[in-house]
Order: sequence, then C-alpha cells, then structure tokens
Amino acid sequence: MLVFYNDGNYEITDQELTQKIDGNYEITDQELTQKIDAEKVLLIEKFSAEKIVSAIYLDKKNLQYNAKRFKIETTTLRNKFLFIKEGEGNVLEAVTTDAEPILAVQQGRGDQVRKGKFKIAKVVEVMGWKAVGAKLLDFSKSVKMEWEKKAGTDNQPELF
Repeated sequence: MLVFYNDGNYEITDQELTQKIDGNYEITDQELTQKIDAEKVLLIEKFSAEKIVSAIYLDKKNLQYNAKRFKIETTTLRNKFLFIKEGEGNVLEAVTTDAEPILAVQQGRGDQVRKGKFKIAKVVEVMGWKAVGAKLLDFSKSVKMEWEKKAGTDNQPELF
C-alpha cells in the first residue's frame, strides 16, 4: 500500500523522502520526469531531517520482525540507502514518520487469532540508520500489521 502524505505546505524547493519495500530510502527533488514503481514503494512524503522514521522489517534468516527508529542522516539526492539488515528475503513491512506510531498486529488464524498493539516509541529507542533494530516478534505467515490511524487525523487519501 503506497501512501503519499502532503501537509499542504509543499514548496518547489522541497525534497521528498521515498521508503521502498526492499529497505532502501531515497531523498529526491521534485523533478517531473521521475518514475515511481508503486509496487515497490511504501511511503512518499516531504522530507524533514527532524522527523524520526519508525520501521518494521522481516529478518528472514532469523525468522523475526525487527523494529527500529532513526533520523535520516544522509542528504545526498537520488542515492538509495539500505536501512534494514542486508540479507536475502529481508523486506520492509511497515514504515511511518508519525511522532507516536502505534502498530496494530494480528497473528494466527481462525480460533487462534491474537491481536495486539505496540507503541513503537516506547518499545524501541532512536538509533542510527545503519543499526539492525530490536526484535519485535517472531515470523509467522499469518501476521498482519498496519499503523493505527489516530482519531481526528486528516491524512491525504492513498494514491494507489
């Protein structure tokens, strides 16, 4: 699910932050000829060096979901930076720059469904963007997760 957030304060000189499923982020300008593959992008928003990125990714080798929080320290335009642990099968599951993100998780099927919520800012400290992160939960094919929307927030609609 690709989400594009626009706070209504975009200027022609603003930069954009793109977070991709493969665990890379990229800072770009607003060049009109850019091509974006919606299948590979989780989030596009106006870049702010002050925002903290909260990310959940699958560490396939260790069969676990890791959580990490970091500020983007790089400012190079149009370069991809891998911010999840490198490894075959590792993918970014969820990412946000909300100040107090809450992750709703559902695990299991049928009568075995378990639901929970994680206040990510209370579970994981802010670390460097190259850090591996902290284990959040074990891998399961039946895990579903999404960021909980705060009541009263009026975000832009999804593009794709």
